[in-house]
Amino acid sequence: MNYCILNGKKSTLIKGLMIQSLPPISKPLMRSRKEEIDGRDGDIITKLGYSAYDKQMSIGLFGDFDIDEVIPFFDSEGTVIFSNEPDKFYKYQIINQIDFERLIRFRTATVTFHCQPFKYSAVDDNFTFTRNRLIEKIYSQTKSGITCSANNGIVTIKGTGTQAIEFYVPINPMTLTAGNYTLNAITVGTGENGCKIRVIDSVPTDADSFGGSELSLADGGLATLTATVTDDEEYHYLWIRVPSGAKDFTLDAQLMADDVHSFEVFNRGNIFAKPTLTIYGTGTIKLSINNVELFTISLGNEGYITLDASDMNAYKGDVLKNRLVVGDYSNLKFNIGTNLISWTGNVTRVDVSNESRWI
Repeated sequence: MNYCILNGKKSTLIKGLMIQSLPPISKPLMRSRKEEIDGRDGDIITKLGYSAYDKQMSIGLFGDFDIDEVIPFFDSEGTVIFSNEPDKFYKYQIINQIDFERLIRFRTATVTFHCQPFKYSAVDDNFTFTRNRLIEKIYSQTKSGITCSANNGIVTIKGTGTQAIEFYVPINPMTLTAGNYTLNAITVGTGENGCKIRVIDSVPTDADSFGGSELSLADGGLATLTATVTDDEEYHYLWIRVPSGAKDFTLDAQLMADDVHSFEVFNRGNIFAKPTLTIYGTGTIKLSINNVELFTISLGNEGYITLDASDMNAYKGDVLKNRLVVGDYSNLKFNIGTNLISWTGNVTRVDVSNESRWI
């Protein structure tokens, strides 16, 4: 059965709507400029980029249809998936008016999607690289007036303790091979001063802890512990010691290999891609693609920033952050095949979307 999916909603969910025929799979036209020069044979063709184009789909009605469901379904713009290309999506607008009177009377009409020239993967469009080896499991426990909970990589400590207590927050089993590593403890809130943490195998002793030591949390900031691992070491818990008193803070604990400054992304498409990158870290970061330095990012303590190659903008959430970035967006692209993302500076995580593109 033919179908389409508009902004995540499938046409088969619309009562009485039938997709009679789908648009053919076709290639967009290349815009070009032709110049003829006196005294020169032939002409000069300059390629200007691919054109947006229209894709037409025939629809029909059957049975006990509800036109009030059909009309808002097509009164839309965004992303569309056609069932003859179920693993790709297009960015579209419906500009031409649909003849719904004809649709009701003759039970058939044509929908014209004005599509941008490229199509993208509908199945694995996002990729995340993280240097953080420390992944806490979902956890919650209350002791002596203090609640410790872990969710989505953030540990929360709340309450007023009557005595010093210890929590053993389970983490995904982690084996560190030989190399240099840094444990970062980032806290936000109040009452963290005096708290201590360890990454341990089973008991909170120096012999059983990463770096052979505990780490005292900073009063509203970043605390670090750097150590060299000479043999394989396995860990199972984030141990937290909380002294008595009022506590209301979050802890983001990260354990990262110091020698990791790059990773590879594969563009499976048939044309270069214009990706969106979200960079997490601190301080000044110099970002390169395929060993060509593209951007200097003055991230400071912003936490993260998003670089959008298509819009040629930098933002954090809904706020533009172009003042933090110096570089050329025209070179922020992935070639067909393997591409190397590398950096200098403190990068903890990179989210990549739109890494593949097709015509």
